[in-house]
Amino acid sequence: MKNKGSFRLTFILCIVLFLIIILNWSLFISGPSRIQEEKNEKILSKIEKRVEGIKGLTCHIFDYVTFNGYTKDTLYWFDENGDTITKREISDLNYEKAKDVAKEEYNVDCKTIELGYGYNNPCYEIVGTDYMILIDFDSFVRVYEREI
Repeated sequence: MKNKGSFRLTFILCIVLFLIIILNWSLFISGPSRIQEEKNEKILSKIEKRVEGIKGLTCHIFDYVTFNGYTKDTLYWFDENGDTITKREISDLNYEKAKDVAKEEYNVDCKTIELGYGYNNPCYEIVGTDYMILIDFDSFVRVYEREI
């Protein structure tokens, strides 16, 4: 008889533990993620309304959150409210030069490259095997570097 009672108690405690884990996950992990996703969707919608025909909208997180995208002729960077920070001509985009500078001057082999925003200027974010480096979009000078 005692074995049946302890089995039931163990089973009930396991269910309670499972429910506590699910509740904590939904409150502290999933919940904030969903809130952030909804916030980002609102910002992206705002940007799409302001800039007709914008494509490739992405979110970049460095010291703060920024968004960037492009149209036929122009690259755009936006702040966390969807307001334009800066623009550049798409013809100024030079991934190859950024990769070469990262390799030759900072010894970072490019695995991936994308546009971002660092401190005060648009940047190329180059991720290598061991390092991530931000190179200024206009001057091709290192803005930030860290080991991965």
